[in-house]
Amino acid sequence: MNLQIADNILNREITISNISINKSDWTYASRNETKEQAFDRMQKNKFDVLPIREADGSFKKYFKTKEWGNFEINGIKVYEIKPKDCIYHLTNIKYAVKAFAKGDRNFFFLKNEKEVAGLLTAGNLNSKHVYVHLYNLISQLEFELGRLINRSGIDDHELISIFEENNKSVKPNNRYRREIKKGLDHKFIECAYLGDMAWIIRQKNFHRKIRMSGKDFDSSIKLVNKLRNIVAHPVNSLIKGKNSIVELDITLTKIEVLTGKIQSYLLR
Repeated sequence: MNLQIADNILNREITISNISINKSDWTYASRNETKEQAFDRMQKNKFDVLPIREADGSFKKYFKTKEWGNFEINGIKVYEIKPKDCIYHLTNIKYAVKAFAKGDRNFFFLKNEKEVAGLLTAGNLNSKHVYVHLYNLISQLEFELGRLINRSGIDDHELISIFEENNKSVKPNNRYRREIKKGLDHKFIECAYLGDMAWIIRQKNFHRKIRMSGKDFDSSIKLVNKLRNIVAHPVNSLIKGKNSIVELDITLTKIEVLTGKIQSYLLR
């Protein structure tokens, strides 16, 4: 089995097929369509890419603006769909983000085992499916951070004292006390947010248990927190340009590494 497909199955990740434009839904040009006709359609719909349908129903070429977002008739050109323009249709979000981050491009054609099957643009990464997927990854990391703290032998009373003595945010303490009054048997760590747990880990040097320097841990949490704030408020666009894709790629790697280190430690 293809390793990438196996990775998708094991981690139940969504694939780019969930967020792309399927060829059955896209607008296309016929093989006899002129450049002027294609330009009119692209300008009207703000399409930077317009696939060209061959007589047999396949797609081997496409119209594209030479400069992304610049809809001028002299800026439209026909290109052949080459292997470098394609990405496997069951690629997961992590690999797709990395493909955009590494290359200087804004789109890929999706290809299955037989033919071109769809189109993925960088803007498709702003899909609600991607937001939910990223939030799940961050939630999993938060869960593992909590497990790391609990495994370290620190109890609820000590955690409360740490927050109070260091004039740290009173929110976890207040939330914990409210839950106790309701008769709910919650652990203190269940009332802490990502930033709270990261602060505890740094205060107690628990990051050393997972063989990570304080600097690396802090930089990872900073990026994860930034991503968390974005996906928690989806009115904000995740992808705003090349820099945001590169940062997302780095952040996903940080999440994967940090989660993996904690899980490996907890399995000892």
